[in-house]
Amino acid sequence: MSAADATAVVVTHNSAGQIVAALSALRQAQVPVRLVDNASTDGTVELVRRRFPEVTVLASPTNTGFATAVNRAAAGVDTDVVLLVNPDCVVTPGAVAELVRVLRDRASVGIAGPRLTDAHGRVAISAHRFESLATVLASRFGGSLVPVSLRRLLSGRQRRAAYDACVRGAQPVAVDWLSGACLAVRRDLFEAIGGLDEGYFLYYEDEELCLQAARHGAQVLYVPSVTAVHTGGASSSDPAWIWPHLYRSMLRFFARHRAGTLRAVRGVVLLRALIGIGLAGARMPVQPRAGTARLRAWTRVGRIAVNRPETRGGA
Repeated sequence: MSAADATAVVVTHNSAGQIVAALSALRQAQVPVRLVDNASTDGTVELVRRRFPEVTVLASPTNTGFATAVNRAAAGVDTDVVLLVNPDCVVTPGAVAELVRVLRDRASVGIAGPRLTDAHGRVAISAHRFESLATVLASRFGGSLVPVSLRRLLSGRQRRAAYDACVRGAQPVAVDWLSGACLAVRRDLFEAIGGLDEGYFLYYEDEELCLQAARHGAQVLYVPSVTAVHTGGASSSDPAWIWPHLYRSMLRFFARHRAGTLRAVRGVVLLRALIGIGLAGARMPVQPRAGTARLRAWTRVGRIAVNRPETRGGA
């Protein structure tokens, strides 16, 4: 296999500010691209068609969600590898070919992903253990109040190993799941799994995909020798839109795979929402716009925590 044995799948939603850099990198890597746009209103589709006529563009009149859009694009892929790339992710030269080579040379590997950095070169923690009640308490509930280094010390041995692989690792290492910002997936595995689980509108599709890959006997491999730059925020920075999707997907994942701790996780999310509502109210006199957005966001998250999570869809 080479980079030519992969097809990139990109999903956009109001991504005009980031998509040029992402597609320019894929053009340099000589990777064909299938792009689904989820009802952008910022001229993303027109920009892509004008600047990148070689890209196959599928424009959706409505925002169908990330997983549904990926599956629509992947249905037309005939290469051995499907490369999932976020519109705010720039794949560095040679990264695609190396990820494809890893899938070629290691028959046990079904998914491979690079080291992710931000625009300033800081390494992102993109290799993980599957989530548990403890990780929710540390990362979601604590948030920025609990430094990554402290979360590492409080986590289990395998989770620390994933953290160390991101920060200091040089050799490929098998992990539970990888961030979906840039993932190379064997097409036959992707099809056997049934694609991304369309029950997730946004977030947790990557963790679910890697879990299903493991259930199909395939390894997920973190490849730190190649990098991709993930700036984040390609679709929206509005917490009233983003946070409800995040927590709804989290609770759905736990309802499907961690039912024994679902009630506790819902309690944690509800408590976090109540604290968030209080902090948003205190912020409003000083920062009325930010306070109002956070108040709406946490109110919606609280309602999601109270309601029973939807579990339909997927394997």
